[in-house]
Amino acid sequence: MSFKFKPKPTVDREATEDELKKIKESEEMLKEEKKLPPTSQMVRDLAVTHWKSLKAFMRGKHVIVPQEVAKKRWNECIKCDRLLYDEINPDTDKKDGRCTECGCFMNVKTHYATAECPINKWKKFEKK
Repeated sequence: MSFKFKPKPTVDREATEDELKKIKESEEMLKEEKKLPPTSQMVRDLAVTHWKSLKAFMRGKHVIVPQEVAKKRWNECIKCDRLLYDEINPDTDKKDGRCTECGCFMNVKTHYATAECPINKWKKFEKK
């Protein structure tokens, strides 16, 4: 088998100003891109939240926060730049907000009394 086209070896050269500019633009875009954490981290966070909830339940403490508290927490999440609205919650089949820090569906996590915001915008619920 013979080829009509024979590639020629390229010569090492310095990048042009235009190429350097495009590389810098690409790097900036990647920095701004919001990604979810690794699955292992998301599973760990979910397991910890559920374990803490189970322990609270066994001790007779609150597992679910009052609606007003969940609403305040959710309002904090909505204002946060780390919330994504591009994931579908498998339980509700709706597009819900997911946190890029912990990967949780925050409209659900805000209802757990033992849950905390991964960047400390709200703490676990302690009934006073």
